[in-house]
Amino acid sequence: MASTPQYKASDYQANRPRYKESLAAFIVTYHKTNNPSADTKLCVDVGTGTGIFARRLTSHFDKVIGTDISESMLETARQNTTGDQIEFINASSEDLSFLKDHSVDMLTAATGAHYFDSSKFVAEAQRVLKPNGTLAIFGYNGLPHFIDYPQCDQIARRYLLDNSKLGISWSAGYEVVVNMYRRYHQLMQEGHWKDVKRYIFPATINNEPSAEFPPICSKEPVIMNYNVTWQMLENFWQTSSGVVHYAKMHPDQESLAKTIVREMMQTVGATNMNESLNIQWEEALLMGHPSTH
Repeated sequence: MASTPQYKASDYQANRPRYKESLAAFIVTYHKTNNPSADTKLCVDVGTGTGIFARRLTSHFDKVIGTDISESMLETARQNTTGDQIEFINASSEDLSFLKDHSVDMLTAATGAHYFDSSKFVAEAQRVLKPNGTLAIFGYNGLPHFIDYPQCDQIARRYLLDNSKLGISWSAGYEVVVNMYRRYHQLMQEGHWKDVKRYIFPATINNEPSAEFPPICSKEPVIMNYNVTWQMLENFWQTSSGVVHYAKMHPDQESLAKTIVREMMQTVGATNMNESLNIQWEEALLMGHPSTH
């Protein structure tokens, strides 16, 4: 995930969800569907954060480069990575000038593209990708669907989206992932990218399925299976950018992550912080091949 300097990299590494083992293979299968001989020499994971997804790519590519604008994140990535198959470079998503034109087989952005300048990033992806290369943008927005405690859905949305709570604390790009990367779908469609596919899960996401940018509604998670307890849920939100920003603006207040989880538990009568929760997370995966025009 793309990062900003105020994140504590070690907490981020410890408390962020891990992507499904099958995700990288799913994307590579798409990469080769229309061209079985498509190269898998170089993949660049943009906004790599601590390298969580970059490390999943090593079994599929000869070389993986992870980029990020935060040196502390990159240092944590290096500390958690062995071997010389992955290289981590300090670079922004909109300026990948260290890469030659049409030199990259795949470009990935794991829960980070909503922080990018979308138009500039798509243009840079068009430049660096080989003609049969693949851009894969995916992520989750942190909005849970509680299967056993549906009343908690609205509590989460009230805190996370309402401008009187966390709404104004998110970066401007958070709306992009809340809207399941429809903005990127639009840019790729307008740029005549080929074989554009957008998967979403679950099908009950607000304003989906979009008639203008129709997705494929997956019957199961494609990106992650993130099984959590109340304590893990609190720790996860504690490392979310909106909560981090809110804490900086309100240093004398209790962590909003604690407040949200406590209200949820009181609402449903839960008392055990280690209770396992049955949650579906809103997620999207968008893939396409660059235009040849």
